[in-house]
Amino acid sequence: MRLILLGLLAFCVFVVFNTSPSEGDIIVPGNSTDEVVLVGYSADLKQENWSCIKSRYNGTEGDWVKRTLEYRLKEGNINQDVKMHIKIKLWKYRDVLELDKQSWLRRLTYGSNKYLIRYYDNKSLVMSNFIQNISVLEPCSFWVKTQYLNSITELANDTFRYLCRNATFVGYDTEACKDRFLTG
Repeated sequence: MRLILLGLLAFCVFVVFNTSPSEGDIIVPGNSTDEVVLVGYSADLKQENWSCIKSRYNGTEGDWVKRTLEYRLKEGNINQDVKMHIKIKLWKYRDVLELDKQSWLRRLTYGSNKYLIRYYDNKSLVMSNFIQNISVLEPCSFWVKTQYLNSITELANDTFRYLCRNATFVGYDTEACKDRFLTG
């Protein structure tokens, strides 16, 4: 009986270590080839006059994933589509998403260049500033692959709602947010 239990334990250890995220690259919506859209953020991260925020895959450069960040900027009565290039990297042994230090996004939003991944699955990604105090919620952003806008998991929604400061769902209206950029 002990031999069977030891064999089962050894098998479980093998399976756990073989499927560990440290074996190979972690794929989350941010570093996949899919288009992702911003569906929620902490109220203090709101950028006035920004809407229709999305990101598209644009290749790789070493460990970095090149993406575009696209949004609609409303100035007076005029909507202007803006596109900037960013680079992100996922750390292999920790749930951290790093934004290239040279990114205009970081300078434009006064944000950090490293974010803690609070939740991810094949459809969505919730990330926040690093936790400074366990009794204080950090600001977050909530991203979803475009093709899953109508099937966001309850766990992703709950993670955003309960772990993020002043969580605000903004949704993403694909019809209203049709862009003028050519894909490719």
